Amino acid sequence: MPKDKLDDFLSSSLKAAEIKVDTPINELEQMIAEKIIVNRRQKRQKQRRVIEIAAAVILLLAVSGAVFFPGPAYALKKQLFQTIINIGESLNISLSSDDDQLRLQNRIAQEVAAIQEDVPFELLVPRYIPPGFDFESVKQSPTDEQACIIMSFSAPDANILFVQTGITDKFSSSVNVDAQQARARKVSIDKYEGNLITFEDGSASLLWITDDHIMCQLFGDINPEQALEMAESI
Repeated sequence: MPKDKLDDFLSSSLKAAEIKVDTPINELEQMIAEKIIVNRRQKRQKQRRVIEIAAAVILLLAVSGAVFFPGPAYALKKQLFQTIINIGESLNISLSSDDDQLRLQNRIAQEVAAIQEDVPFELLVPRYIPPGFDFESVKQSPTDEQACIIMSFSAPDANILFVQTGITDKFSSSVNVDAQQARARKVSIDKYEGNLITFEDGSASLLWITDDHIMCQLFGDINPEQALEMAESI
């Protein structure tokens, strides 16, 4: 295809797909963030409509109960009103939890972006953080020969570390544990095979290697179920 026709073809294709190749990265990030906010706002509106309908149905039942069953009407009304309150509180907790998770993920993304240029591989970020834990820091270890990134999460008297280390394609690892202190088993993490170690105190350590030659380790004050969920959210 001649060069001028190729240029026309690419130009018309990009216009048809409404792709703006000159859009700065920060604007794209802002567009994505705004889309997320709009989706969350729509989700909240749907949830509020559900609670309004539920409240109307419950109130209707309360009135009907007072007409057909005047004896226990007071107790029925009290129970139904408490149900409305409980549903509302659950909705508020859910919405608040979503906002907290969004803020947490934004903090992690900002700190990861700050060091990504100095790391020879793309950093992995878990989307699930166990309840009660907050993001603390992400740092590159200055002592390791290979690039080693340590992401830490903390809670009162508890810590979780997510370590990512660049390795060669000839790297191999084996897991040996004392059967009296811990037990190890093979697990599936998406398309990868991992080694999950569960210790006597209930804590766990999870290790797997990605196709991009990144050795990932999750360990600390985390149970096996949380470790697997955290790994699968990456």
